[in-house]
Amino acid sequence: MDSKAILDYALFQLTPTRTRCDLVVFSGGFHEKIASGLFEPFISNLKFAKDEISKGGYSIKLHPPTNFAPWFTKATFERFVRFVSTPAVLERFVSIEREILQIESSVEANDLSKSNATVDEGIFRSYNFKNCKILCFPKLVSVYRK
Repeated sequence: MDSKAILDYALFQLTPTRTRCDLVVFSGGFHEKIASGLFEPFISNLKFAKDEISKGGYSIKLHPPTNFAPWFTKATFERFVRFVSTPAVLERFVSIEREILQIESSVEANDLSKSNATVDEGIFRSYNFKNCKILCFPKLVSVYRK
């Protein structure tokens, strides 16, 4: 299949554990597997895929947003695969996951000690705002989604 071929759709075929996938592109009756590997780096960059995976199933189909989408090509998906597969992106993904775990454990620890600290001491403050929780430490503000 030519890289300039406009695609009918792309399909993530998931393993039963939903941790790995094959990315297959379809155009004019032809199909080609262009990637295989961990699924998490792909869904961390595709909100639609995150929403679909929560519904269950073992495949996620991506369609172009309109009938005329000249950018929806095999080359676009190849660039996307290179982007999510680069060591820097994978390393960043892993480091963000670690940071989230550290923040969560820090929040739990601070929630336990929060009852002993007063707000005036400036040790810990927590504000809820539209599905976000804002944590304020001296000279540091962190925001994370619930």
